[in-house]
Amino acid sequence: MMEQMPTIIRIEDYKLEELLRCPIRFAAIHAGRKRESDVNWRQMVQFAASHSVNDFYMLPLEARTEAAIEAAVERWWTNRHYKFHSDEHFLQMKQTVKENLTLFLLGGACTNMPIISFEQLRTYVDELDMELSQIFHTVAADSEGGADDFIVQKFAVDVNKEALGLLFHMTSVFCMSAFEKLPSRIEVLSLLEGKRITFVPNEASLERSLDYMYLIKSLLPEANLFKANYGLDFKPVM
Repeated sequence: MMEQMPTIIRIEDYKLEELLRCPIRFAAIHAGRKRESDVNWRQMVQFAASHSVNDFYMLPLEARTEAAIEAAVERWWTNRHYKFHSDEHFLQMKQTVKENLTLFLLGGACTNMPIISFEQLRTYVDELDMELSQIFHTVAADSEGGADDFIVQKFAVDVNKEALGLLFHMTSVFCMSAFEKLPSRIEVLSLLEGKRITFVPNEASLERSLDYMYLIKSLLPEANLFKANYGLDFKPVM
């Protein structure tokens, strides 16, 4: 008789983001009443921008130009106008993303040589008795810090209080567990506003972050949605 794989709680960042963004829609999707492919315009913008940044970092340094960013956004942008408020909104969002990606990627906010670029990683957190799975947009050496200091950056459409809280707390806990060190900074690069939002974690904030993630674990609406077979591989998600 085959031994059953032990199950664990695995918290994935994109599921939590969806849960925080719209609890009713999240419940409907996972109850089978809505298709997961029934995405909204914000998710489409995030998808296009994420893939555009990934394309940018795949290019050699000399090819990383404003024209390359524009071409990548055009390539990944959705053609589903009807998901946006209007045709004007559709075009405005595309132009805004092009301008802000250019600002961040070519204006000095982002490194040329990230240590990690668009990878989905996971780590088991002993203190919480659960596994975290997180998509890291860029992890880069901190040029202003020590040899092993690093910063974490995320390109984001949603920069509301709940989304920022989740990112800062989850990233702090993840990095301490996986890398045994907190980032020097966690930065959110707002795709719609063109601003950089910075969080500087420390030992005191790490305690709050652990409490936050423990609370999230205790409030998960359907435990089975967050259960996984320990050690099994999974497909990366942008």
